[in-house]
Amino acid sequence: MQGIDLDKRGELPLYEYLYRSIRDQVVDGRIASEERLPSRRALAERLGVSVVTVEGAYAQLVAEGYVVARPRRGYYAASLPSPPDMACAVPVASDKCPGEGLLAEDRPATGAVKYDLAHGASVASSGAARLWERSLRDVIAHEPDDVLYRMPTARGVPRLREAIAAHLARSRGMSVNPERIVIGAGAQVLYGLVAQLLREAGSVGVEDPGYARASETYRAHGLDVRYLPLDLEGVSSHALRTSGVAVAHVMPSHQFPTGRVMSVARRYELLGWAAEKPGRFIVEDDYDCELRLAGRPIPALASIDAAGSVVYLNTFSKSLSSALRIAYLVLPASLDAAFDERLGFLSTTVPAIDQVALARALESGAYERHVARYRRDMREVRDALVEGILDGPAGSRVRIEEADSGIHFVLAVDDDGRGERGIASAARGAGVGLAPLSSFAHVPEHAAGSDGRARFVVQYDGLSEESARAAARALESVL
Repeated sequence: MQGIDLDKRGELPLYEYLYRSIRDQVVDGRIASEERLPSRRALAERLGVSVVTVEGAYAQLVAEGYVVARPRRGYYAASLPSPPDMACAVPVASDKCPGEGLLAEDRPATGAVKYDLAHGASVASSGAARLWERSLRDVIAHEPDDVLYRMPTARGVPRLREAIAAHLARSRGMSVNPERIVIGAGAQVLYGLVAQLLREAGSVGVEDPGYARASETYRAHGLDVRYLPLDLEGVSSHALRTSGVAVAHVMPSHQFPTGRVMSVARRYELLGWAAEKPGRFIVEDDYDCELRLAGRPIPALASIDAAGSVVYLNTFSKSLSSALRIAYLVLPASLDAAFDERLGFLSTTVPAIDQVALARALESGAYERHVARYRRDMREVRDALVEGILDGPAGSRVRIEEADSGIHFVLAVDDDGRGERGIASAARGAGVGLAPLSSFAHVPEHAAGSDGRARFVVQYDGLSEESARAAARALESVL
C-alpha cells in the first residue's frame, strides 16, 4: 500500500477519505490483487488515526467487494477484472475501434395478519407525510401559478431535474447532466419507457428471483424476458453471456428480494459485457439505495460507467411514499436523441406542482434530513426484530441474511419438513405474514439454496420497534 496523505482529505470524514484512497489503489493496481493489507491496528498507528476509523474504511471496502476479509488471516485486495477499454468501447456513432412484488399467482392467500412482514409499507413514515405536507404548502404559498400549473415537457420540470442531479452528485457520486433526466409516475411507467427505447433489442435479461413488475412490464411491451440466476456476487455472468440478450436489468446496490450487493468485480464484468457489442445496455434499478443501514451507500454502477451503457433508474417510493408516484431515469448520451425522437411527444406523467414540491424538499436539505432520520428509525426497528428472533428459543435454527444492505432482509430457517409454504402458513396462523423467497422466482431452482434452508423475504418498514418485538414473539412458536 502506497502512502496516504491525510492532509489532502479536505472536508471528507477521515474514514471516507481512507476508504477512497485504498479503493483507488486497488482499482488502478497500486495495491496488487491478493496483496495483504495492514491490520487495522497497524494502519491506525501508521496514519495516526483511531482503529475505529480504519475499521469503518475496511468495512465499506469489504461491503463493496474491493477487499476480502479472511477470518484469522486479515484483509486482502480483491481480484478485479480490468474495466472495459474505453478506447475500444463500442462508440455511439459509426467510428470503428482500431483493434413489490410477488408474482400474482404466488401471493399468499388474503387474510388478516397482525404483523405483515410480506409487504412493504406504502408510506415511509409519518415524517415523510409531514415533509410532503410542508413542501406542498410552501410551494402553493410562494410559487407563481404559471409555474405550478404549467404542463411540463416529456422529461419533466427543469427545476426538479436540476435538484435530482445535485442530489445524485452528493449521494451517489454521479456527475449527471440534468437535461438527460426524465421524470415519470413511478418505476413501472419508466420500465415502459425503457422498453420502448430499447425495443430493437428484442429481449431483456432480468434477475431471478427478482421484481415481478419489471419483468411483466417488459413482457407487456413485447420484449422476450429471460430469467438470469444469481450467485453470491450478483447476476450470473455466465447466464448473462449465454442468454443472448442485449439488455440486462439489474439491482446492483440492493437486489430485491435477496438483498445482495453486487461485487465490484461483477460490476466491471457487466460493464465489459455491455461494451463488447453495439446496442447493449444495462438498466440499473437503484432500489432503496439510500436506505443502507450500515456504512455509506454503495456507489452506483452508473458512477463507474465510462462507456455510457447504463440507463439509471430510481424512485422516491421507499424513502417517501409509493403513493406519490415519482421516479426518474438518467439517460446515457447514446439514448438522449432517441428519447426525443420516439417519446418526446409525450406529456409528463407527474403534475408540475408535485415536481416543484419535491424540488423544494431536495434544495432545502429537508429530504436528506428526513432520509437520515428514517434510516435511523429503520435501523432500530430492524435491530428489535432481529434481536427478538435470534434471542428467542428458535434462535439457533435461523440465520439473518443481508440485514445491513437495505430495509428488508432474508430469514433463513432450518427446514423441518414443512417447507417454505408450510412455515408461511403456520406463521399466518400466528398472525404474521411471511413471503417465501421462492414466491419471487420465475424459475424455482433459482431460489433454492444449497443448504436446504427455507427462506423468507422480511419487509419490516411497516413496523414500529414495539410491533417488531411483538412480531418476533409471535414467530417463536412457528420457528
